[in-house]
Amino acid sequence: MKEIEFNINLTAGELYAFSMHHTYSSISGIAGLILSFGSLIICAFNFKNFESTTIIALIVIGLLFTIVQPAMLYSKAKVQARKNESISGSLHYRLSEDGIEISQGEQTAAVKWYEVRKMKIAKNAMYVYMSPVRAFIFPKRQCNGHFDDAAALVKDMIKKYKDYEPDEENTTEDNSTFKTDGKED
Repeated sequence: MKEIEFNINLTAGELYAFSMHHTYSSISGIAGLILSFGSLIICAFNFKNFESTTIIALIVIGLLFTIVQPAMLYSKAKVQARKNESISGSLHYRLSEDGIEISQGEQTAAVKWYEVRKMKIAKNAMYVYMSPVRAFIFPKRQCNGHFDDAAALVKDMIKKYKDYEPDEENTTEDNSTFKTDGKED
């Protein structure tokens, strides 16, 4: 069984890169950019025909998704990196055919491959999504030369478990397993 291990210590810059990629690779992010650039173009070509309030409104809309939102995302990433120990602390990842195991100090968590929704590869990182907004961030420079192997493993496992439906077994918080029969107590 293939296993890949590495430690990740996220920086504000890596969190910011994820936020920007996540925000601007979505339909709403692209629509926001089109709206902003459209507003700036309309303002530039019709500057003499508009009243000052219209010009100000077009400039504000133009700067909203091109300057304001990226600045807010950067500010949020800095705060997250500084205040959230589970993000800014060193996380140890072990990727195997069983899933992704994450540990930090004495705490350990595991994610099964059928829980992974998708993977995106950016220029300098891989994002492994468990929900539409929650993802593991694997910066290329922190994968100890195993980035391509990790990306291939994640891709293969997502493909393997694409249509997988877990059994009716559920795990409680104390990790004991029980079978559900569809009846309520």
